Amino acid sequence: MATSLFHGFRAVPVKFSAESSTQHWLYCKEHSVREKNACKPPNRTVFVVNVPSYCTEESFKQIFGKFGSVTSVYFHQKPSAGPPQHEESEFFHTHPRIKGFKVAYVVFEHSKAVHKILNSNKDMEPLILNTEASPITCGLQKWCQEYNKRIPDISLLRKDIDTFMEKFDKEASRKAVSEKEAMEEDEEGWITVTKRGRNPGFARKESVEKKIMGKEKQRRSKKELQNFYRFQIRESKMKHLVNLRKKFDEDKKKLALLKQSRRFKPF
Repeated sequence: MATSLFHGFRAVPVKFSAESSTQHWLYCKEHSVREKNACKPPNRTVFVVNVPSYCTEESFKQIFGKFGSVTSVYFHQKPSAGPPQHEESEFFHTHPRIKGFKVAYVVFEHSKAVHKILNSNKDMEPLILNTEASPITCGLQKWCQEYNKRIPDISLLRKDIDTFMEKFDKEASRKAVSEKEAMEEDEEGWITVTKRGRNPGFARKESVEKKIMGKEKQRRSKKELQNFYRFQIRESKMKHLVNLRKKFDEDKKKLALLKQSRRFKPF
């Protein structure tokens, strides 16, 4: 049987539904870290581990609401003192989704609720996650919902894209204006040099870049001085003779093979 305390965590029993014959254990402790964050006040936040994947914010607000008024619930893949990840777009996700077991941060309205959880009775009744007030979808119903969410509404998708492009255009125009103002002379006559400069030029493709670098390498090779000293000229001549002799021997072997293949052999 699980104990009420485990490495400083308070064990809280939960069940998926009232009809479930098995129970699960959530381990809670007070959230206390050096890095402070306004959305997770240390005196009003409970850190919860061993959270199953099917748990939702509504189900957590319901079960922990028995200890006190819950203001917010945050889920993370692993412990994090920072703010929760916020997705601006409903269709385009920049942060990876949480898969499997996770951790949770439950923020209460008053600090008394935190003390109630940490000092709860070890023989307390299991808390029910799936109720009529906060139902949890799972199994085939959950898969169908996830599949239907993959097919977006065209009008909502267009609206989301238009909103994103409007923000992008505003940011691009703001950067262009700030760079233009930076290139103007100040009161003392100084001009701030940016990476664009007066003539920003054009963006080169990879093929154009390779072509330009190849021409530059060929131009430099023509300027290099080769066989400038006498010993270099002598060595180049010796190498040339060695290559000629090697080629002569190879040609002799080829001729011998040709003569042997043409010879008539009746027996």
